[in-house]
Amino acid sequence: MINFSEIKTENLKDTFYLFGIFSTFIISIVTLSIAIKNRKNSLRENLYKEQFNFVSKLTSEFYHLHSELTKINNGKEIAINEIEEKIENIFSVMFSNTHLGCDNVLIKASTTLDSVNVFLKSSETKKETFENYFKNFGELTNIIRNQMGVHPLSKENEKLFR
Repeated sequence: MINFSEIKTENLKDTFYLFGIFSTFIISIVTLSIAIKNRKNSLRENLYKEQFNFVSKLTSEFYHLHSELTKINNGKEIAINEIEEKIENIFSVMFSNTHLGCDNVLIKASTTLDSVNVFLKSSETKKETFENYFKNFGELTNIIRNQMGVHPLSKENEKLFR
């Protein structure tokens, strides 16, 4: 048992100093750990924002191409050089952002563009090749939504408004 009458004020002062030093050390380690986690979160958020911008550009370019292809499928005459320009824009967006895009999106975008070329070159089976293109376009959209986590983020946003 500790006899409090034997504790000298000098020892008590040293004990409090030691406790203060250890407390400061532990708080510093916790603060450093939080700062490192926050930095990683900041980098992750920045990367997500860049990926989102890339996907937005890619989707926009595909929309313009899809609009023209739908017109062709409905029998309207469209200059091939306009279509080629839109395809070139899509490739430009893809190749200038390959460091940001995930493999699934880039591969499916390439597959979708391949089906566009098949559609443009076919003369007799326009309806079938357009349906194949449209299927690939829909799959690309789903891959993008899954990759960007659109559904889970939408659910979280719904919870915020309830």
